[in-house]
Amino acid sequence: MSWEYSENILVQNSAGNLLKDTLRWNVQFAYNKEVLGENGTFGRKSYKEIVLVRYLRTALFENNDWLTEEQCNIAIKTLLAYSSTSSLMQINREKYLMLRDGIPIKVKKPNGEQEDRKVRAFNFSEPEKNHFLAVKEMKIHGELYRRRTDIIGFINGIPLLFIELKKQNVDVQDGYTRNYTDYQDTVPHLFHFNAFVILSNGIESKVGTLGSKYEFFHEWKRLHENEAGSVDLETMLKGICDKANFMDLFENFILYDSSGGKIAKIMARNHQFLGVNEAVESYRNRRLNNGKLGVFWHTQGSGKSYSMVFMAQKIRRKFAGSPTFVILTDRDELNKQISDTFESCGCLGATKAEQFIATSGDDLVQKLKGNPSFIFTLIHKFNRTDLPSIIPEHDIIILSDEAHRTQNGIFADNMCALLPTASRIGFTGTPLFAYDNITERTFGGYVSIYDFKRAVDDGATVPLYYENRADLLKIENPEINDKLLDAIEQADLDVNQQAKLEQEIAKDIHVLTSNKRLDTIAQDFVKHYSELWSTGKAMFVCINKVTAVRMYNLVQDYWIQKIMEIEASLSNATQQEYMEINRKLEWMKTTEMAVIISQEQNEIATFEKWGLDIKPHRTKMEKREMDKEFKDPDNPFRIVFVCAMWLTGFDVKSLSTIYIDKPLKAHTLMQTIARANRVYEGKSNGLIVDYVGVVKALRKALADYTKSKDGTGGNDPAPNKEELLARILALLEDISAYMKQYGFDLPSLVYAADFTKLALVQAGANAMCISEETKKRFEVMARELFRLFKYVEKQEISDDNRARKNAISAVYDQMQKKRSHSDNTGLMIQLHNIVSEYINVFNPADRSGEGDAKDLIESRRFDISHIDFSRLQQEFARVKNKNLLMKDLQELIDERLDNMMKRNPSRINYYERYQTIIQEYNAEQDKATIEKTFIDLTNFVNSLDDEEKRYVREGFDSDEELAIYDLLIKDSLTPAEIKKVKILAKVLLERIKVKISELDHWTEKEETQAAVEVIIRDTLWSELPQSYNESTVNEYRQRIYEFVYSAYPAA
Repeated sequence: MSWEYSENILVQNSAGNLLKDTLRWNVQFAYNKEVLGENGTFGRKSYKEIVLVRYLRTALFENNDWLTEEQCNIAIKTLLAYSSTSSLMQINREKYLMLRDGIPIKVKKPNGEQEDRKVRAFNFSEPEKNHFLAVKEMKIHGELYRRRTDIIGFINGIPLLFIELKKQNVDVQDGYTRNYTDYQDTVPHLFHFNAFVILSNGIESKVGTLGSKYEFFHEWKRLHENEAGSVDLETMLKGICDKANFMDLFENFILYDSSGGKIAKIMARNHQFLGVNEAVESYRNRRLNNGKLGVFWHTQGSGKSYSMVFMAQKIRRKFAGSPTFVILTDRDELNKQISDTFESCGCLGATKAEQFIATSGDDLVQKLKGNPSFIFTLIHKFNRTDLPSIIPEHDIIILSDEAHRTQNGIFADNMCALLPTASRIGFTGTPLFAYDNITERTFGGYVSIYDFKRAVDDGATVPLYYENRADLLKIENPEINDKLLDAIEQADLDVNQQAKLEQEIAKDIHVLTSNKRLDTIAQDFVKHYSELWSTGKAMFVCINKVTAVRMYNLVQDYWIQKIMEIEASLSNATQQEYMEINRKLEWMKTTEMAVIISQEQNEIATFEKWGLDIKPHRTKMEKREMDKEFKDPDNPFRIVFVCAMWLTGFDVKSLSTIYIDKPLKAHTLMQTIARANRVYEGKSNGLIVDYVGVVKALRKALADYTKSKDGTGGNDPAPNKEELLARILALLEDISAYMKQYGFDLPSLVYAADFTKLALVQAGANAMCISEETKKRFEVMARELFRLFKYVEKQEISDDNRARKNAISAVYDQMQKKRSHSDNTGLMIQLHNIVSEYINVFNPADRSGEGDAKDLIESRRFDISHIDFSRLQQEFARVKNKNLLMKDLQELIDERLDNMMKRNPSRINYYERYQTIIQEYNAEQDKATIEKTFIDLTNFVNSLDDEEKRYVREGFDSDEELAIYDLLIKDSLTPAEIKKVKILAKVLLERIKVKISELDHWTEKEETQAAVEVIIRDTLWSELPQSYNESTVNEYRQRIYEFVYSAYPAA
């Protein structure tokens, strides 16, 4: 049993038992038990093989009754072949398509001609008839490296599932950064066929796909949509590894999106899988509900467009016939976006999306009379009332995007009259409000709900914070009533009515667009956003197009003034402040702003009446791809001024702050603020800044957005700025009290100076390292505090509270500090210098005569060989920060023990001893336990010293010879046999080294591997004592070969 395995035994065994007992997988343990060969455990001929051909061959014959032996061999060869010039993602996509759609082969017909056939690898219709095998601790060899996986899931011999497990007290992200990424580098062929990657510590679990950053790994919390949800491994395995679910996910819920110039592999999230299957079931029962498939309400940012693709893909694969999907939107940009999504995900084959877009009402009718796979159209194209109904033999399925907007008025009535037999489902990011009876009448009730709060709770979107700056600035705003909201919305929808409608609300428009008001807001915007400069991009929403350009001009002027103000502050800055200010200054100087508004007739004259020139802005909009630039997080286009465009159907993941200076109705308001809730690397939340006073409408909309299907339970998941500040203050108090609980007074650190402050930082870290649980809880609270501080301005937090935050940050940073360890080279420092580091810093007065300040800066490179342990224990009795010292000592021993075990795998008992000491230490950290643990650890290190010298006592010339001997020795040997084994160890090592020196990169080719293996086999057969029987010799041969392969990878 390896020490890596012993770390994860509880989690791994629990996962294996669930797979075997509940989910009915065949579960096997492979490490040191797998027998290679065609008739071996899994039929692998070498550890490099990742496809279990034995099971694959059986499945191919079972799923293809026409298949001959020769055709089967061709299909397997085709499936396993790949181009060395292809990327890992390209290979993975190619394999996926073959496994889903069939392996292409040529079949000779009786007349001598050849025809194309597809060989089915899986039985998707009857999932139980596939072979599900989970292998624990399986060896996988790459060209240069060898790895042992926690669990690999094979379906019909294909490795579709990769599971990386960690201890319960280890962060799941470690499985990604330290293990999963390493496997991709060292054994990339393991992922040629991979479908799903699961990372878990048993308590928390994440699932993702090849190529995904950790931020895009997600939880699988529910088996049914109405459940509260749990993030543990049990729920994830039941949800994903249930045989029916697994095959459904593989067949229907994986996409390869090639938009943006590179391939991204997309797996359905938990809510998409459950919601789409509800919708598909509704389609199955379409005759019972008169074609009304329901309303699919998944809040903005939760992947609604992909859900539409998943639904269409599954219906086309799982139902007979050839349906036509009509994807309905109400705006050109949305129509282009959704059609591009279908194209980039491969749903349209080799045909461009433009071929499926209805260019006019007549073109739409002609397309509907045919049977294309997809039609993308605006609702306005249903503009004929004089046409007979189209009732085709095939199904027509209408997927209505933004359903709450597309089902009002004559066009929707025309659509229903033209397509009376069509099935209809409405996709929306907003709920059905009380007054919205048209949408429900058209589509029926909810078929799936994934509301705003649940999306935040699940991490599908980031939380949103709200800040009311209208009250802070005492801005004059009109009363936001239904009349005002309706007028503004109608002006957005119908440009021809804009002048008339603005006349009706002229007084309110005058107030909202007054020079003094806009000037105040522009000045505040520059001040506010320049403080948030590191958090992401910004969108400013104006009441109309003219105001957008006016605001742009005002912000430009104040932006330049802010740059000059910051430049002036450099003269009084300290060195550290200077560097930070310079970075901010560079960001401000490079930041680009733009106005994005739709065209209208006579716009040049309209803007000239206001003394404005629209032509530079229009030139920029027409000549550049502004949408792509704004979506690019590295592009300096960081601030956009809009009034209607980009408020819906435009996703920018790095957009973190929305400034609203426009009264908005519930649907539009929610869609607008949802621009800031997309998940992005390093983005912890979005911020909504309100200049116009939409707070009442926002709270009402948020309450509607979190209602259950029966209309109850609405609440507000977006806290305002006051609540954000209150949470910061509460965290400061909680952390201070928590540290006090463990004997550390945070105010003492805040008000300390010089060396005393430095020592107290270490004392605080020491207090928080008393146990793993204490450390973890402090770090969780601290990280939340640091995250929230990003979204407040300096003047909003008192100097005292900011000082407390800085002190907490210093303690946190001290706890994260990693020591650089030396092996046997570099500066050799005895471990008691680590102790003195903690002693000497505490009181400078005690340092007289002991050296100057340079002694305070100890080297971070340590070697724990040749230590004066009596001196060490004496100094430990004086040390104040024992917990930090224990942390350092554990790190040093971890590294030394790791190196020793690599040189000699038989030293597992030392690891087990070490683990026992640490477990006892973690169980209780009183003074007596800490000192006992330190003594135990120092004695343990002494025993490591003895172990490293054991080769001399055993009569060997090196530790290498001892390693071979330890791998060969067994119980009940006579003294004469022991002597013979010792001689054999020396001889065998010498022969192996000679053979390896003759070979070039011996681990890379099977023939050179075989040559080394023959030397080992022949030597053992001829030199081992007679008490080693045939099976025993084979076992020891395998042990020696694996050790040599790992220890001597190249000549």
